[in-house]
Amino acid sequence: MKKIILVTCVAPKKNQKCAAKDLYQGDLFKQLMDFAEAQQPAHIFILSGKYHLLELETEIEPYDVNLNKVSEEALVDWSNKVLTQLKEKGCDLQNDYFYLLTNETYRRHLVSDIKQYEVPFYIE
Repeated sequence: MKKIILVTCVAPKKNQKCAAKDLYQGDLFKQLMDFAEAQQPAHIFILSGKYHLLELETEIEPYDVNLNKVSEEALVDWSNKVLTQLKEKGCDLQNDYFYLLTNETYRRHLVSDIKQYEVPFYIE
């Protein structure tokens, strides 16, 4: 069983292309990443409203997509893409243990497919 951490994206971003872990700014993102790294997981991924599942070093452009403002259908589609990407990255949704550092919207349609998970923080 691997420990996998999914970290939510945040609105404050740099205004230039860079690695995903460097694009997102602000105290909340820093605190979530500090917590994630302290767990010494097998993987840390960022959940992006635009790019879905991101590896920390993936270079991306800034964007303005907020899943809190999309339709339920769009949210289901986004979640299905994330679940597919997790499997493609070698994550076992039934046996790996996931920390979901997200708000309810970002995890709502993920938790039905992830058997073992924890939500250690309340995020609005």
